[in-house]
Amino acid sequence: MPFTPFHFGFAVFLYSIFPFLDPIALLIGCVIVDFEPLFYLIFNVGELHGIIHSFLGIIIFLIPVTLISWLFFRWFKLEQYIKPFSPYFSLLSSFLGIFSHIFFDAIIYPEMMFLFPFTKTQGILFGLWSSRIDYIVLSVMFCVGLIVILTRLFIKRYKNKETQLIDTD
Repeated sequence: MPFTPFHFGFAVFLYSIFPFLDPIALLIGCVIVDFEPLFYLIFNVGELHGIIHSFLGIIIFLIPVTLISWLFFRWFKLEQYIKPFSPYFSLLSSFLGIFSHIFFDAIIYPEMMFLFPFTKTQGILFGLWSSRIDYIVLSVMFCVGLIVILTRLFIKRYKNKETQLIDTD
């Protein structure tokens, strides 16, 4: 799924269930792997879904995604909106975001070597379900996750207003 927003679905859903995760690392992690197909499409070098779309790709991107997330927290002072930056949860979030990307791509692309370097077998998850179902699953995850996050924010805001009213009395 090069350059599609569908990969955000898993990240939003996961963050809605586990709000202690780093949302920035999740979001960046679930799309950063697509630099490989972008590079292929621009320069016609490499493969559309090569080694970066594998377990090896997860290892390559863990530290850069965590660093990028830390920079976002620092530059945009996001601690006031999101829980403070934690390198441990950021690394976990990076892993989950990147892993979800290659997992969902491995289901719809036969050329992917999902378990590289452990095995060079291509298409190990290919055909688990159709690409249409892949897009639907990720879209539903996005919608459900967004509803949960917005509901949580609404409840938090309502409780804060209620507390302010009690304090002023």
